[in-house]
Amino acid sequence: MEFFNKDALTAEEQIDLLIKRGLQVADINSAVKTIKRIGYYHLSSYMRFFQCDNKHNFIDNIEFAQIVNLYNFDKELRHITFKAIEQIEIAYRAAISNIMCKQFGSHWFYNDELYISNLIKVNSDEEEFITQQQQVLNTIQSEIKKKKKNNKYAETFIKKYYEKYSEPQLPPFWMAAETFTIGSLHRIYYSLKDCYKKQITEYLGFSSDATFIALFSNWLQPICMVRNICAHHSRLFNRIFKIKAKQHNQIAEFKGISNNRFYYISMIINYYLQTMCYDSSFETDIINLFNRYPSINKEKLGFPNDWEHFSITRLKKHENKIVPNVAR
Repeated sequence: MEFFNKDALTAEEQIDLLIKRGLQVADINSAVKTIKRIGYYHLSSYMRFFQCDNKHNFIDNIEFAQIVNLYNFDKELRHITFKAIEQIEIAYRAAISNIMCKQFGSHWFYNDELYISNLIKVNSDEEEFITQQQQVLNTIQSEIKKKKKNNKYAETFIKKYYEKYSEPQLPPFWMAAETFTIGSLHRIYYSLKDCYKKQITEYLGFSSDATFIALFSNWLQPICMVRNICAHHSRLFNRIFKIKAKQHNQIAEFKGISNNRFYYISMIINYYLQTMCYDSSFETDIINLFNRYPSINKEKLGFPNDWEHFSITRLKKHENKIVPNVAR
């Protein structure tokens, strides 16, 4: 292994380096401003698709504008995806809250009879375990305090709860849930007994068979991952995801598709939105995005090169039948 010994360069020096590597830059002043605004290293993850060797030399006749075009496409794709996942997150939160609070009250999470019995290992290095309920209580405690600063809560409604009430120790679920991430919601959903998972999936309009309930829980993991990628402005283009979504054997359209690329995740997102909200805006936004960027290679995202629209919309409620998209 080598010792890292690279000097930081100015934006002007970085543009000079790119030109030496064979990149064509039509407007140097504009390119310098772009590098200053985006950052060389952040933009470099898009340069690799236009380079021909491990010395970072560029393919002949590649222009700086092509790299910026790919960057802008990916940025818009993140915005579209994040907006779609936001809807899923809000609907998911409402479903858990409405189902559980209506049946078991505002503080249902204190009822230890509602959880599955699986224990959770706290530390991979030690043999220490906690119950599913304890994990949920820990999650709630962590979420409502994660933005705490100078002994004050970031969310005013949490602060007001503690100013007015001394018990219970935690706020009502519908209040605490407003601070949850989709990852936290997923952990809480997973901790519940199957009968309550069934009610939640039915509430959202999905099939309630045992196979789909397990699938629903699994699919939320890659959605959480993609949500975090979008939130941290990381690259979606040509990304191979570490967390793979499971396949549903009853959805033929998923078969034969790589489940670690964006296309597979986008089919799930569209399917969720169509089922939960009867919202087709995500599909429309993706179609319009590809139309605005015709030079983008769809296959780098896992899409078929001739892709025009998603082939499924939703499963009928309480059934395992596919409702296909109508012909356009």
